[in-house]
Amino acid sequence: MPSPVKEIALRLESECDIVNTQSLLSIIRPNWPKEKLCFKVFNEGISNTLFAIYLDTPLTPDNTVLVRIFGYQTELYIDRDREALYMWILNQFGFTSQVFAKFTNGICYGYIPGFTPSCEMLTKPQYFKMVAEKLAALHCLPVSEFAKKHFSGTELVPDTKPCVMHYLTKFIGLLPECFSSKLSMNCAGDGSVMADCQLNYLSKEYLEGEVKFLRKLLSNAKSPVAFCHNDLLFGNIVFSPNEDSVHFIDFEYCGYNHVCYDIANHFCEYAGMSNPDYSKIPSNEMQREWVRVYLSAYQRLCTKHTTKTSESHANKVCINAAEVDKWLEEIRHFTLASHLYWGIWGMVQAFRSKIAFDYTGYVICLVIGLKFNPR
Repeated sequence: MPSPVKEIALRLESECDIVNTQSLLSIIRPNWPKEKLCFKVFNEGISNTLFAIYLDTPLTPDNTVLVRIFGYQTELYIDRDREALYMWILNQFGFTSQVFAKFTNGICYGYIPGFTPSCEMLTKPQYFKMVAEKLAALHCLPVSEFAKKHFSGTELVPDTKPCVMHYLTKFIGLLPECFSSKLSMNCAGDGSVMADCQLNYLSKEYLEGEVKFLRKLLSNAKSPVAFCHNDLLFGNIVFSPNEDSVHFIDFEYCGYNHVCYDIANHFCEYAGMSNPDYSKIPSNEMQREWVRVYLSAYQRLCTKHTTKTSESHANKVCINAAEVDKWLEEIRHFTLASHLYWGIWGMVQAFRSKIAFDYTGYVICLVIGLKFNPR
């Protein structure tokens, strides 16, 4: 059974590829006059190229199309067909914008008006509570059940096993031999820090040992397995212009995981990326309130859907201090997985990405992050 997402046999070399961009628009927006097209490039991404094509300002869902050109060789670890399918399914639930088409090395989808929050903004209860409730709503969506109903017996039905360990192993397999010495040659930062990383952390044997340790540590995870975003950094959170609603965007790393991984990863994102500051990780008090709000929303929202897993878990949850403590403990365990995941991802990107970003420095900061979260 073919995917419900339109596929266009066309390749964009860059955001400056006007000819092919116009050809793309002539298919998905045939009534838009070429001479009136305007372009806006978003420079925040570190793995893809994103730009908007619009007819007029201000940008609205009706006059704007977003085009994302996939990063170089990211198809080695991201299933782009499945990403497009997930976005289409999420749109059926009203959770994200419409997917217009997938082309050879990218995807076109709808624009969501709003702005991305700052770290300071997401330390304020009125805002982080909105994010907690929205993430609970995502985790309650019966994505697999929807796919089984509409695509039964096809490869379009997703795997509902937790995917984080699978991708950790896959990332390690994509690293070249002697990668640690090659990283050190590209290091623009403190040479002594890089030497320590190379000596103690950056070998395939070490990384495989960490994956083995995490697999054992997380084998007894109690939080439910649900459809997760898996990359909820601030740039993937959009508040509406009047701040009365919030949306998530960029689902390229989405898939099934223990929900505590999604929460742990989001908490880690408070440190930032270009120059991570781990003192900005939410305090224990804030994490407790965040989890309490999440559990309350999860319990309330999961009753709207018919998934056996979510319903049975929602009915069992008693939101008291002891329950919150259990979740925080599991979130701390998954924090290790998040640091390792993005650390190895950064190593892979350092050798493959064509985007100007200090991936080696990012790797070092993730290693330092692991030191902040010892076994």
